[in-house]
Amino acid sequence: MNTAGKALLAAGVVTAVAVARRWRGGSDDQGSGQWLAVTVYRAPEEVQASLPEDLTRWRDQFELRIQPATGDKGTELRVKPTGDVSRHDLRLALRRAKSVLEAGEVVRPDTAPTHPGPLGKALRLVTNQAGGGGRL
Repeated sequence: MNTAGKALLAAGVVTAVAVARRWRGGSDDQGSGQWLAVTVYRAPEEVQASLPEDLTRWRDQFELRIQPATGDKGTELRVKPTGDVSRHDLRLALRRAKSVLEAGEVVRPDTAPTHPGPLGKALRLVTNQAGGGGRL
């Protein structure tokens, strides 16, 4: 590999590590007083009766509201952290709970084949951390 290729590889690795660190630690503390919400296509009584383990695990670490969604479109689950649980973990728990309540299991996408080298490892790290970010 020539010098330009090595420089490009190093720049890519540095960028991937910076993005992974930002996703892992930087955005977790921002907006800690805000509610996280998802809409589940099931009746509020069904959701209350069968709350998934992902949410009940930290029941004393967050405030939970279960209410009918606007327009009779299911149930809205809202959580607000009050204890030591991170927003990232709550986001993942909400996504998993929605999947379990609607599909009966946590639906996972097919994993994309990646290169076994350092860039492939960086891509897997970023992909694994991405579940706690973005829109619910």
